Amino acid sequence: MRKASYILITIGFIFISCRNDELKDNVWIGEYSTNDDREYYFSEENLISFENEEWVAKGVSLNYGEETRYGNQGMFSEQIVFNEDWTEEDPIEIYDIQTVGGDSLVLRSPNSDNFHVYRKLSEIAKRSENIDISGKQYVWSNNNFTDTIYFKENFEVLRKSSVQFSAPWQRIEFSGYDILFMYGDVPYVIQRKVGDTIFAKTFHKENIEHKFIELNKNVW
Repeated sequence: MRKASYILITIGFIFISCRNDELKDNVWIGEYSTNDDREYYFSEENLISFENEEWVAKGVSLNYGEETRYGNQGMFSEQIVFNEDWTEEDPIEIYDIQTVGGDSLVLRSPNSDNFHVYRKLSEIAKRSENIDISGKQYVWSNNNFTDTIYFKENFEVLRKSSVQFSAPWQRIEFSGYDILFMYGDVPYVIQRKVGDTIFAKTFHKENIEHKFIELNKNVW
């Protein structure tokens, strides 16, 4: 009986170690959160990484907060705990690692049917130059649509396709990645600028390439 228990513990330890090796030194960008019945989909405005045996995460001011958060994972556990010494301003976050495979990481909220889907970022998505978008207007295009967008200096974003559309925007740096958030949307990875064109990418079930071509005249 004791030998069988030891074997099970050893197998469990090897399984968790292998899983952590898949997570190690990678950065994961939020895609969406939903529940088992797929009754809703919300953008996951958060980034997470596993570095030096420690979990690190960062979100935006309106979702998760913009302060860097640090989490722990027990040696024989597949549960991640952020803000263990929590306060009302910084509530505790607990996630179970559900699956890790390929470029996908799924975290589940304990005792809940809610889960969060993340995608692994490639090293080539890192940005090496300083790109300023504040106060500028762009033609924004991808394979699905073309629009005009204005990143106002007060961190409000406007889209020409909808005079009703107005939302906060925010940029953060995380492990060498330049991330643009437009509240209620998935995170955008700003990759490079060539001439007047900024290239960015979002990570859905299919990766989507975006171009932002700067306008020289005010269209608002």
